[in-house]
Amino acid sequence: MSKHDDGGAAFPLDAGQDYDGDKFVQRGFQGGMTLRDWFAGQALAGVNCFMDRKDLNAMQAYEMADAMLAERNKEQ
Repeated sequence: MSKHDDGGAAFPLDAGQDYDGDKFVQRGFQGGMTLRDWFAGQALAGVNCFMDRKDLNAMQAYEMADAMLAERNKEQ
């Protein structure tokens, strides 16, 4: 299976800071679902609900998500 651009975290959460005795240090972020996963889920929901099309499958939803990420990553 080839590696796809996942778009990074869809809804990253700040994991907070720790105090190391001298300064605060960022712990990082919790990623959660990827933007690719979010786009694929939205593609399934949108096409199936609003276009009266019930035959969209997961593979097609991820193909749509990949197309959305590619468009998003184009230089403007």
